[in-house]
Amino acid sequence: MKRAAALTLLLASACAASQGPLMDPFQDCLRCHTGGHAKRWTVAGTWRRGAKVTVVDQNGKSVTMTGNDVGNFYTAEGLAFPLTTSVDGAQMPTPLTYGGCNVCHRAEAVTEGPLMAPGEPCLSCHSAGGMAVPFSAAGTFAPAGQLVDVAGLTTTTNAVGNFYFYERSSPISFATPQPTSVGGRPMQNGAPSGDCNVCHGNGRSGGDN
Repeated sequence: MKRAAALTLLLASACAASQGPLMDPFQDCLRCHTGGHAKRWTVAGTWRRGAKVTVVDQNGKSVTMTGNDVGNFYTAEGLAFPLTTSVDGAQMPTPLTYGGCNVCHRAEAVTEGPLMAPGEPCLSCHSAGGMAVPFSAAGTFAPAGQLVDVAGLTTTTNAVGNFYFYERSSPISFATPQPTSVGGRPMQNGAPSGDCNVCHGNGRSGGDN
């Protein structure tokens, strides 16, 4: 009897919003689903319930996923990036080099430009060979208007706290950690890489997570 109750609880939790196919809509699924404690997905995201998301890899392999009750879709199929992608027959203009679709797509929309995806790892797309203009360093620290200094180069955080340095005009080498400060507060031991939101993903001043 206890085993049956435990099995029922386990099956129920597998579909709970926090622990299964319905979990965390519009979050970057691949932050966790890269193997280890969570099943590895190659492509995953959220659009809308019943949406048909099709990806075609460099070898012509095609995989179609359907948005579930909260719009989540995912696949563990092996795929050769970059991917040509379409949603309900409408093709995306740029091939995907990263399978975590919600880095760019939030609430059934695409936020483009300087205000997009605060707190997400910018260089997953904004790097050499990626699907967006390369940055040498980028991240999020709210509130707006904070001075950011990386390796002696400066910029300020925008309306959503995003900041970035273009690789072409502001190249920064992270062969060794670079001196970095935000709002006049220096980062202890410097920044080890330019993808600041990998460690500071909360998008708040100080980035304590």
